[in-house]
Amino acid sequence: MLKLHTNHLTDLEKKIHRILSEAVSENDKLKIIESAEMCDASPSKISKLVRKLGFESFKQYKLYFSGQQEEVKIKEKSSEIDRLINFLKNYDTKIVDEFVSVFDRFNKIIIFGLGPSYICGEYFSYKLSTVTDKNVFVTQHEDYAIRLADKETLLIVLSVTGTFSSFENLFNEMKKRDAEAMLILEEHTNTKDSVADYVFFLTQFTQSDELLAFEKTRTVFFIFIEEIIAKLKNNIDEQIDGKYHEP
Repeated sequence: MLKLHTNHLTDLEKKIHRILSEAVSENDKLKIIESAEMCDASPSKISKLVRKLGFESFKQYKLYFSGQQEEVKIKEKSSEIDRLINFLKNYDTKIVDEFVSVFDRFNKIIIFGLGPSYICGEYFSYKLSTVTDKNVFVTQHEDYAIRLADKETLLIVLSVTGTFSSFENLFNEMKKRDAEAMLILEEHTNTKDSVADYVFFLTQFTQSDELLAFEKTRTVFFIFIEEIIAKLKNNIDEQIDGKYHEP
């Protein structure tokens, strides 16, 4: 018999789970909307909770707690550590070289991101300030980015999937100001209709589709950022050495 662990649940989630598991044990026909009302929560909250417990759906949750455990197979989720190991094993250093070749051509850099990606952008901006004299800005507001843009500007948009929000309006506004735009995505997605000048995909190993955009980790972004900083620093050191050894 499967044993569910609830130690990773918040106090509120534990309370909802307790109410819900008792309710479905008595009524396996209970609808998710009815369950949400019973628990004073939204249907999406219920859906997230059952996924957090390892069930693929509310229906599967009901089967389990209505005494039909033999019909339920808890899906074993892939480890984030395993995903990162696969990413590192297949890491292609050329992507950093390609990024730097574009980055070097601009004097003004605007880093744009939403939610956790914005926090990545702030970290990226801080690290860039240690290795470059370029003007670097970071924002999550399109209007601000547009006001800053000119022909010397490279806009860098960070996004895990590129599907949480559309950046095409921002890219078009950049073009109107003769700036160029780069889209850096962690996961592969269809970008054939994007007007971005450069698109980078960091890995073919994706996170769970059950996770919402803000729930996904940004670990691969941080690894990519550190590799960029190391490359830029190395380039500076090589320039200094070259000048030092000039006859």
